[in-house]
Amino acid sequence: MTATAGTASAPAAPRGALGFETSGSTGAARRWFRLPEQMEREVELIGGRLVGPVDHVVSYAPPRHLFGALFGEWLPRRAGARVHQAWADPFAPLPVSPGERVLVVCVPMAWELLHRAWPALERAASVVALHSSAAPPPTAHGLIRRAAGRLRAHEILGSTETGGIAHRPLGPEPDDGGWQAFPDVTLLRDAGAPADGTEDLVVRGPRLARPAVTRRPPDRWATGDLVRFTGPRTFRLVGRSGSLLKVNGRRVHLTRVEERLRAALPGTECGALPLPGDPLAGEGYAVFWARRGGRAGVADIRAALRDFPAPSTVVELAAVPRTATGKPDHRSLVAALERLPSGPRRTR
Repeated sequence: MTATAGTASAPAAPRGALGFETSGSTGAARRWFRLPEQMEREVELIGGRLVGPVDHVVSYAPPRHLFGALFGEWLPRRAGARVHQAWADPFAPLPVSPGERVLVVCVPMAWELLHRAWPALERAASVVALHSSAAPPPTAHGLIRRAAGRLRAHEILGSTETGGIAHRPLGPEPDDGGWQAFPDVTLLRDAGAPADGTEDLVVRGPRLARPAVTRRPPDRWATGDLVRFTGPRTFRLVGRSGSLLKVNGRRVHLTRVEERLRAALPGTECGALPLPGDPLAGEGYAVFWARRGGRAGVADIRAALRDFPAPSTVVELAAVPRTATGKPDHRSLVAALERLPSGPRRTR
């Protein structure tokens, strides 16, 4: 295609580069290129640090996303391991042979399936799970309790733009445990920030991807996460900068709202969405919820959030829509609000 007058054409992809699109549900997708040596470096780093020897990989992450490509294709190829692409048929039995060392590549929906498939995984010599893309559901911690001593699980913080940034162990109980940066990631601190204050998470490193519209990777990348640093290379997540609201003058992190609801109502699926311009509180937020075998109702949601400013709207859905990587699908949630026949229901 010929570029129109006054518009520069996009730079050509680097030779051998792999293209991935961001999976966010708001705005147009953007394309990012990663070099084979970046893929190899990440597989070697995370595979060696967190996984160890592997005979069989079970991947619930599609390879069109970076997480699925890294650990569902590149790692097993490097390790000479066989692969079961479970994302293609999630309900198929897992073909695990006795004595195999198994890696399971998890997105949120995988954990319920692993509960059902655990008898097959018990035949393995060892099972390691890597989780990424969205917060682990309560079923993840439940399986870790059930499989005590036989399942090691790690959560990876990262994105298409950055690759893996940091990691932490997943345990039998939900917690707000700290993250440890990977060795080749530089955490760029704000020199003027208070020692115990909240800062934007900005990183630099050799695995930053190249945007399709530029000729080289960025020097640094602002992730959109808000963190509180606990050491030179450790931090705790506070929330997302885009999820930070002020309701009646009080700061509210929607990430914390979702964490509280997951912990208090384990049989309920919940998500939160900002609602700028709330007529009573200035900014506000909506809570979406769906029963998953639990008996929770609006009163239980209000009770769980008694330490937070009340949500402007509570909407019950058959299921909280999510993207392919398990993140709440904001576009579908907005559409659900617009379809309400009498406008949003305000909670008091």
